[in-house]
Amino acid sequence: MNFAKLQLNDEVKMRLSSAIDSGTLSHAVLLTGGTEKERKELSLLLAQALLCENGEKPCLKCSSCKKIKSGIHPDVTIVSGEAGKLRSIKIDTIRSIRNQAYIVPNEAPFQIFIILEASGMGEEAQNALLKILEEPPATARFILASRSRDDFRQTILSRVTPFAISEDSGQAAGEKENPKASAAAKEILSALATGNEYKIIVSTGALEKDKKTYKATLEKMLLMLRNAVVAKFTDIQTDGDGIENKLSAVFSPKELLNMQTQLKELLTDADKNANDNLLLTRLSIKLMSCIYKQEA
Repeated sequence: MNFAKLQLNDEVKMRLSSAIDSGTLSHAVLLTGGTEKERKELSLLLAQALLCENGEKPCLKCSSCKKIKSGIHPDVTIVSGEAGKLRSIKIDTIRSIRNQAYIVPNEAPFQIFIILEASGMGEEAQNALLKILEEPPATARFILASRSRDDFRQTILSRVTPFAISEDSGQAAGEKENPKASAAAKEILSALATGNEYKIIVSTGALEKDKKTYKATLEKMLLMLRNAVVAKFTDIQTDGDGIENKLSAVFSPKELLNMQTQLKELLTDADKNANDNLLLTRLSIKLMSCIYKQEA
């Protein structure tokens, strides 16, 4: 993917390029961090890449790329909230997007809906958007851009693929990545890749009575599973430990996507304050069922 003059960290460039080039980009993405201008530029560039008519995407020269830049592409809809102002994106606006998403595109393979400063959605607007993200039409793609992922409900986060524009942009001010969650996610998925049931039980058990780390671990696992799908279609080494590539070698894309669906369900349950022990038990059972299916 051609990032033009945008300054992005290498991981984001790799992940976006791989997803665009392999055609595996999620139907809904969330761009966080950076400045308001950077978020808008990347949103438009991503829309150009998705609808570009030439080989190097985006070429910035074809009809689609030029129309998106000029803001006149009939299949690209852009709405924007006001930075830092909650409820500046009305529920009626989201309902309009939801209705329009079911209309056949004018000239592109699908419609793209860009929601800039998406933190402007209040709870009602986010709930309205959730309905279309849960069961999106095959001809619809969604690009959300916001200062931080913390501006969204967990149910929304579980249905989008996040891309942090800068190194620390995915967290709220002063917050850093949870190292315990990162280590736990790698240990659990490594055990899954090698079929080590005992290690899965021990690794998941270590998250007991720490719901914040439990949720952060699931989010990290979701990211690694998405990268494993990308690795299935490319030769890129997606992580330094090689765990994602091992998962890609062991499981099919369908199985990897099914794992993501199950983890998203667990995240939703965790967001509803479900029983901690029950959540850990369900996580272990779901992971081990993946091993049993491989052996069958």
